[in-house]
Order: sequence, then C-alpha cells, then structure tokens
Amino acid sequence: MQGKMVEKKELLAMLSEIYDQLEELENVLESNMAGLRQNWYYEQSEKIEVCGDRLEAIEEEITAISAQKSEADKIESTKRSAGMKLELGF
Repeated sequence: MQGKMVEKKELLAMLSEIYDQLEELENVLESNMAGLRQNWYYEQSEKIEVCGDRLEAIEEEITAISAQKSEADKIESTKRSAGMKLELGF
C-alpha cells in the first residue's frame, strides 16, 4: 500500500511540473503572438497608407485630365459655333 502512495505522489508531482511548464509555455507564446500581431498590424497600416497615396494621385490625375478635356470641349464647341455662324451668314 505504501508503494502505491509513493507512486501516486510522484505521479502528482510530475503532473504538477508538466502543468507549470505548460503555463510557462502559454505565457511565452502569448507574448510572442502579441509581438507578431503588432508587427503585422504595423505592416498592414503601411501598405494601406501606400495604397491610399496611390489612389489619391490617380484621382488627382483623373481630375486634371477631366479639366483638360472640358477645356478642349469648350474650345471645340466655340470653333463649331463660329463655323456655323459663318455658314449661316454666307
């Protein structure tokens, strides 16, 4: 009976040690994952910022092209109306 009690105590001690090691491992993994999450968040924020800058540049370019096209359309319209006046007057 004494042998079984000693084995039980040894087994409980080993299980307690395993439990402590698992808790320590969990803490280390949690701290590492927190660091990785922070790095990933920073990288994604930078990528989004770069995309935002590119999108803004494209929007400005489209606005400039639209303005140039509007000016060209106005000039073309003025030329057409002047041509029409000459034809009608002739």
